[in-house]
Amino acid sequence: MSRILIAAAGGRVARRVAAALCARGETPRALVRDAAKARRVLVDDRGAALPVELVTSDIAELDGMRRALEGVEIAFLALGSSLDQVALEKGFIDVAADTHLPHLVKLSAAAAARDAAASVLRWHAAIESHLATSGVPHTIIGPSTFADVLMLNADAIRQHSRWSGSAPRGRNALIDSADVVDVVVAVLTDPAKRGGLNVLTGPVGLTWPDVADALTRVLGRPVAYDAVSIEERRAELAASGVAAWRVELLLGLDDINRTDLYASATQTVQVLTGHPPRTIEQYIERNREAFS
Repeated sequence: MSRILIAAAGGRVARRVAAALCARGETPRALVRDAAKARRVLVDDRGAALPVELVTSDIAELDGMRRALEGVEIAFLALGSSLDQVALEKGFIDVAADTHLPHLVKLSAAAAARDAAASVLRWHAAIESHLATSGVPHTIIGPSTFADVLMLNADAIRQHSRWSGSAPRGRNALIDSADVVDVVVAVLTDPAKRGGLNVLTGPVGLTWPDVADALTRVLGRPVAYDAVSIEERRAELAASGVAAWRVELLLGLDDINRTDLYASATQTVQVLTGHPPRTIEQYIERNREAFS
């Protein structure tokens, strides 16, 4: 029987955690809504299907969550940002409490707070608060902004060698999601590393113009970041077809930069994984094709 459950295992971070666990010889259980889709995305680096135990159920379906949690020693909860995220994660926590789950690892966000300007930080604060009163033993993984957010602008960088945003100043110690995966795997597999809040960052605080300079160095051509007003950025995002709630989420990420919320680097990645956090240059090089 699988001792590790990955909830919503088809997610961007969750499926990579599943692959890393399988590479270590673990056979995790994966809670998925669509088994056919899960089989397409739950693959190793050669495209071979992962030897996971699938439980097919909507994460809002109580009986399905109970089946998924049966006999599990530790679960990983990492839903993507959405208007339903708070309700869905609270519901999962409630079932985890009812079934006496021994430990839950939740992917959150650094500096989550109910009064935060960024919506994503308010959502995670509400979930963290619910988890704290649930009685479920837990570990919170709180990363800074993912370097992967740069992918939202990959087309503009590839086609025009520039992108725009409303945060020309303010530093953010962007975290490579590969480091988040490594930390989650470390916590899931080593009881000594569990408990409390673990704030993850990259090695150094960077402005978006700093990131443009890194793109210039790695890609070998000039790349620029164009500063626009918040209202101009809002209009630009809305015109591209982005849903209103997601527009506010993305504007909130710019607010995080402008206020230097994630300017300071932590040593948590090094402590929990034994390796330093990856640099923005390493991230760009690994994803060179997307920007070239």
